[in-house]
Amino acid sequence: MVKSALYAAIGFVAISSTALAEDLSSATAPLPPGTFTTSAHSDDWKIANALSAGPAAITEHATVIDGMSNGRVLRQGTNGWTCMPDVPGRPQHDPMCADETMMKWFMATLAGKKPDIDRVGLSYMLMGEARQGQGAIPAKDPSQVKEWFYVGPHIMVVLPDSAKDALRGINQDLSNNQPYTSLLSSTDVTTPLWVIPVAKGGDTIKEQPAK
Repeated sequence: MVKSALYAAIGFVAISSTALAEDLSSATAPLPPGTFTTSAHSDDWKIANALSAGPAAITEHATVIDGMSNGRVLRQGTNGWTCMPDVPGRPQHDPMCADETMMKWFMATLAGKKPDIDRVGLSYMLMGEARQGQGAIPAKDPSQVKEWFYVGPHIMVVLPDSAKDALRGINQDLSNNQPYTSLLSSTDVTTPLWVIPVAKGGDTIKEQPAK
């Protein structure tokens, strides 16, 4: 009897932990205060979260992977776009969908290599994101971050290497809801990323069905 009760209690704790990880107020609803994104979700949850990053015309046939560092394919697509779920350790959802050129830029930049971009690249983050600031080293404990910059829904553009001087002098302040440039890396080979907000932080974008 005692052993049965113990097993039941252990099972309840395991189920409760899974439910907590799965919930986080769903894959797209705002996170409760003091809660941070995590990778402890099912593949179905991650797919739903990743596809919330872009318009349906793109996400419908996009490939979904379990983050850039992991790269595990959760769903195979056919249109050249790649969507990824939340980056763990952020105070709000921040999934992203990127075209092939933007994925090339991200993978090279994060590896400290020259991207060699020869055409315009585009990505969507229609859930917005939260960042520690320009050039900040990601904190091991996100609860210790003193200031988060909340960026509303936005698109990101990378220009060909031959045109990167066109972004010279553009705003780099994350807090004013204006377009800004970001390098994401301090290496000399990095080309700028142009971030263009399409709504204020906290706002949501509702897709209108095609007529």
